[in-house]
Amino acid sequence: MLLRSLLLMFVGLMQIAAQEADVAAVPEKSKNGKPALIAPADLSEYAELPADRRKLIDTALSVARDSPWLPYTVQGSKPEDGGFDCSGAIHFVLRKAGLNPPRISGQQCEWVKSDSTLHPIPADAVSPDHPSLQNLHPGDLLFWGRKNPAATPSFTITHVALYLGTEKKDGRPVMINSTDGRSYRGTKANGYGVYDFRLPQPGAAVSLLGYGTPPGITPWPATPTIKQKSQ
Repeated sequence: MLLRSLLLMFVGLMQIAAQEADVAAVPEKSKNGKPALIAPADLSEYAELPADRRKLIDTALSVARDSPWLPYTVQGSKPEDGGFDCSGAIHFVLRKAGLNPPRISGQQCEWVKSDSTLHPIPADAVSPDHPSLQNLHPGDLLFWGRKNPAATPSFTITHVALYLGTEKKDGRPVMINSTDGRSYRGTKANGYGVYDFRLPQPGAAVSLLGYGTPPGITPWPATPTIKQKSQ
């Protein structure tokens, strides 16, 4: 009887130690809260979009709406992983909309480029009303990264997002993606949701390298969609 009691005590102590080890192994949580969410009807261009672009935006917003919170999660590629990384979110949304993208952001950029729809952004572009962004449309993918002129490929993609368009109430350009630290209307957030579309300023470690239509989405006529600067 005594031996059995000692054995049970030992097993209990081992379980507690294992739980403490698991807690210690969990990365420190982000200080940023849940990201924002808007409805398709809040977007200025939505009603006039081709059906496939409306479907893509509906899908992107519904993934955020139907989940309590999907924090930024390294290697996360589906809600069951507890969250997304940036390319995992885009991969999940595009596949849910019926497209067949690659998983990694750099490959997603090459995928868009292979369809001849990638628009490069010059170094002097620091706001969304720059002429190089006049062909940006809701449903296009946005790519950030670093240029490596002496390497092959000549750039490294560090982030990807999906452009949603501008909000009706004030013309603010917005995007949806998974990130930790970007902001919406002055509030930083963590996870998959809606954020301001802003360009890095001169001297930033990364820049907006380009944008383009995902293969499988109908290209749209080259007409401007951004009517005023991000605030």
